[in-house]
Amino acid sequence: MKRTIALIMAGLLGVVVVVILTLRILISHSVRENITIAENHYPGSAEDALIAYLSDTANSTDDRTKIAIWTLGQTRSTKALPYLQELYNEDPEGRTCKGRHDSVLCQRELHKAIVSIENGLPGAKKKIWLGFWQRTDD
Repeated sequence: MKRTIALIMAGLLGVVVVVILTLRILISHSVRENITIAENHYPGSAEDALIAYLSDTANSTDDRTKIAIWTLGQTRSTKALPYLQELYNEDPEGRTCKGRHDSVLCQRELHKAIVSIENGLPGAKKKIWLGFWQRTDD
């Protein structure tokens, strides 16, 4: 009986490891892909290109959210924090943009990006961050 439980626990641990590694690979790939998209349109570092992509209203609001906001949050870009805060309307649940992402930036994604960046600042109450990808400002 103990052997069966040990095998089940080992199997579950293996599944968890595979899921975490898969997430790491998928997120890292998406971050790199989004940085490449921004760098193909704007000069400078990855961080500068993402900020420029976010600031350019010629890009769709949906793309600005999915490409720039999400990636800046994932990389915890402190340089982008003022830009994100300027666009944020104190709507952490995204009620004001629900169903309107074709015309307004997603407030929920802005909130998540801001929180992610602020949690990485010196003196911030740290939350667990797995560090699957490199910060753009390190």
